[in-house]
Amino acid sequence: MPPKLRPVRRWLRLSAVALGVGYPLALLIAWLLLRLVGEDWWVSLVVLYAPPVGFLFPAPPVIAVVWAWAPRRILALQAVSLLLGVFPLMGLHVGSARHGDTTDASAIRLVSYNIGLGYRGVPGIVAQVKKLDPNLVLLQEADEGVAAELTVAFAGWHTDFRGQFFVASRFPLTNVYAPPRIHYEAGEGGASRAGDGGAHFVIYTIATPLGLVDVFSVHTISPHEGLEDMRSQGFFHELLAEHILFGQGLDRLNFGTYRRARQVQGLAVAARASTRPVIIAGDTNLPGLSRIFRENLGGFDDAFAAVGRGFGYTYPSKFPWLRIDRILTNGKLRAVDFRVGDALASYHLCVSATITAGR
Repeated sequence: MPPKLRPVRRWLRLSAVALGVGYPLALLIAWLLLRLVGEDWWVSLVVLYAPPVGFLFPAPPVIAVVWAWAPRRILALQAVSLLLGVFPLMGLHVGSARHGDTTDASAIRLVSYNIGLGYRGVPGIVAQVKKLDPNLVLLQEADEGVAAELTVAFAGWHTDFRGQFFVASRFPLTNVYAPPRIHYEAGEGGASRAGDGGAHFVIYTIATPLGLVDVFSVHTISPHEGLEDMRSQGFFHELLAEHILFGQGLDRLNFGTYRRARQVQGLAVAARASTRPVIIAGDTNLPGLSRIFRENLGGFDDAFAAVGRGFGYTYPSKFPWLRIDRILTNGKLRAVDFRVGDALASYHLCVSATITAGR
């Protein structure tokens, strides 16, 4: 090699090594940021709800550069990058989809579905639900017109509708409790606004073959409004205009996070206070790495984490990248099967689980 090219080669080699080491380090930092900071900072909050496959976009060019210019041990390090991206950041589970008897006659076969006001038609929703052969159905984001159609579709079942929550059960409903509205005081995390809002969950006490079970149907407030405001005319335009750092978009995002945290805290307190077997199901609007979820609901068993397989993404239904629809149980119950629906009858995919007595 001509002497004058040696500094160029040395620079390329050092750059490739820096890139090869920096990429897995950046992924590790991103994972720690999402876990430890999460919704407390708007940057990590936005990343939390972004498509996690973005973490793997740099992988092909990084691997190509490292292959061409870096030592082979740096290339081997890229396996760490792929593992970090696919498992903790994207949430892949590779275990068996079944960990028990799914034919147990006493089992609860639950379907939970955010039906999006039935805007794609109630027949498609009903067809998807009945395809999964449940004996307990929890639907979120219904309205009076949709509930009337659902009541007809589930004739012969025990049904109830209040607020946005609809339930259809093969088992008797012994009690239905809708918590009182929450007062949101302005203050830390609440930006400049206050006011009242729903608790965003309903508790059904159901007489099942497993005994009385407290079933929580949940749909917390979505971050959608604040995120849309922040990218109204494009992310960089809003950033340069200081709307992201100081404007209405950030205000709404922070206030929505504050409200969602209050709702989840109330849900967790009520669920932990129950002396019965507990099921929590619905649209939590909390992704897999959510700190709010971990700190409040982390003590419950996640059916997907226990017996699911794949990524478990449920939103948006056409090209899902978020696992926000969940089924949880306390230690008195356990999931032996978990599935994600396949119909585009709503902007969410439904989730289903077979639940038996815990051990």
